[in-house]
Amino acid sequence: MSNKLKIFLVVLASITIATGIYSNQLNKKSEIVTPISTPAREAIRQTEVTTPIFYPDLKAGKLSSQDIILDSNLKYKENILKNIIEQLTLKLEEINILKKESFKYEVYVKNRIIYLDLDSKILSSAKNPQEELLIIYSFVNSLLTPGGADTVVLLINGVPTDKVNFININKSYKLNSNI
Repeated sequence: MSNKLKIFLVVLASITIATGIYSNQLNKKSEIVTPISTPAREAIRQTEVTTPIFYPDLKAGKLSSQDIILDSNLKYKENILKNIIEQLTLKLEEINILKKESFKYEVYVKNRIIYLDLDSKILSSAKNPQEELLIIYSFVNSLLTPGGADTVVLLINGVPTDKVNFININKSYKLNSNI
């Protein structure tokens, strides 16, 4: 047998032994069971998402705010905005700005503009221009604060309207935190 063949067989045997040793070490490591901790069911709860709603404080003549918890099952912008409006109208009924009855409303989002179609009864409950402005901005600020839109356009019973009681509402409204 030639020297080259002997050297080749020794190298081949060395490689075989080295890979065998390495494979054996990997097999021993894989036999060790590493416990994986899973969080308790209570820890998996979904995080509550809150956002403020704004409502008129008639005594102070300005808007006040209150954090609400949004329904965690909502995925679409329109449904989230409807949930905000629902909770806002309940708050307005609670503080006797709106009478307790069912109000119709729709909300649409297009090109970062929220179109809010309100029942005329919502704004007709205002007794003076300041109260009407506070009601308008309670909707505007509550809808724009979560983000995703820049302005709100009001429609009354499905059509653009100049006036319900006191204020010209035929314009787009931006977030106004100073009201």
